Amino acid sequence: SDVIERKDEIITQESVFEKLLENLREYRDGKEINEIWFSIFNYYNESTEWKDKLENSLKALNYSIQTEKIEEKNLDKLYGNTLNTSISKLERYRSCPFSYYLQYGLRIQEKQELKIRNLDTGSFMHETIDAFFEQVHEEDLALAELEEEQIQKMVSDIIDQNIVLQKNAIFRATVKGKILIKRLKKMVSKALKYIIETLVHSDFQIQGTELEFGKKGDYEPIVLTLEDGKKIEITGKIDRIDTATKEDGKYVRIIDYKSSSKNIDLNEVYAGLQIQLLTYLDAVCKKEDFIPAGIFYFSLVEQMIKADKRISQEEIEELIRKNFKMKGLIVADVKIIKMNDNTLTQGSSKMVPAAITASGTVNEKWTNGVKKEEFEVLQQYIDKTIKEIGKEILSGKIDIKPYYKKGKTPCEYCAYKTICGFHPQREGNCYYYIDNKSKDEILWNMKKEMSK
Repeated sequence: SDVIERKDEIITQESVFEKLLENLREYRDGKEINEIWFSIFNYYNESTEWKDKLENSLKALNYSIQTEKIEEKNLDKLYGNTLNTSISKLERYRSCPFSYYLQYGLRIQEKQELKIRNLDTGSFMHETIDAFFEQVHEEDLALAELEEEQIQKMVSDIIDQNIVLQKNAIFRATVKGKILIKRLKKMVSKALKYIIETLVHSDFQIQGTELEFGKKGDYEPIVLTLEDGKKIEITGKIDRIDTATKEDGKYVRIIDYKSSSKNIDLNEVYAGLQIQLLTYLDAVCKKEDFIPAGIFYFSLVEQMIKADKRISQEEIEELIRKNFKMKGLIVADVKIIKMNDNTLTQGSSKMVPAAITASGTVNEKWTNGVKKEEFEVLQQYIDKTIKEIGKEILSGKIDIKPYYKKGKTPCEYCAYKTICGFHPQREGNCYYYIDNKSKDEILWNMKKEMSK
């Protein structure tokens, strides 16, 4: 746990009751507790208001929720000898094995409601951006010459054409959806302005958008073979691949559009929770003999600028540009940084998470990156992680074990929490704790594990 020291304070009946249950659980598990908690127990036990609640809570403390491994005969029915999956599903398993089993094993689905979800708006924005670049390619338009008004007109026309499709009927079904369409036009147009900047002011060009790994896709499925001969077959889709040709080879970067703010966290990579972009990058590099340049998230979030004073339009624009700056992981090499931002001579880049010192070296403090050889370690470790997750799934492990990282767990938004009834105070319930290690420590651990 990340809790180093606990200080119990007697303030209200409700808060002390919760602390009492924590101490009773520790006492049940054989740990010593302060004698004051026995007096507090007697207080609630003798209270007309709290006695029943205490009895029910004690029953809950002793209530155990345990899962067993899936039987071999049922495993064969579920998965066979080949686990057909995606990276997001494997990440879901590491997030919580039991929720993976319910969603992708038993295929339990939430009741469908007529409402617009983040998933709907995210997919719609993705499709609009892809259609925009398809039109740019078909009409042979120069990105550097596109005016903001022209971008807005193109986006508006694309959305008007797509909104009549049956799959987008949700946006036409409610007044809220119709209002949202107007906002989406504005949001996508603004985002595209800065997406275009990251291309115009770099050495990279779009290699392709919405590229699929699959039997009928742009790339073959990613196939890994386990020690027992069983296989993992991974399909999926990359939002965008950019390439840049130099004298020493062809460089590649992977771009993922997100309808929320997201960054690469090496602790989550190490834990198997954030392996999608590295997996795709590694697969593309092996297939095309590319040189890795970075993996990035571009956030498609409406930007709201707050200021304590009156600021100019130019200052507002600069703040918006800063907020649209791509996040992720870059290969920490001056040449590669400048390939991603060819306007940069020193200082922090306005487009990628990197900076260069006045002497012309990588500013490690302001660069979210790793060296080329360290990037290769990450690529190799991803291979190992996928095999480990696949092996656990095919062995039938479906533990109720959500991750816990700095107060964050997947339980808060889990659709299945009423089924599992997980609570850390219940016997047999425990988190998959993710540490907060330094970059150097993570890379060292990865090398050590791969050498075993």
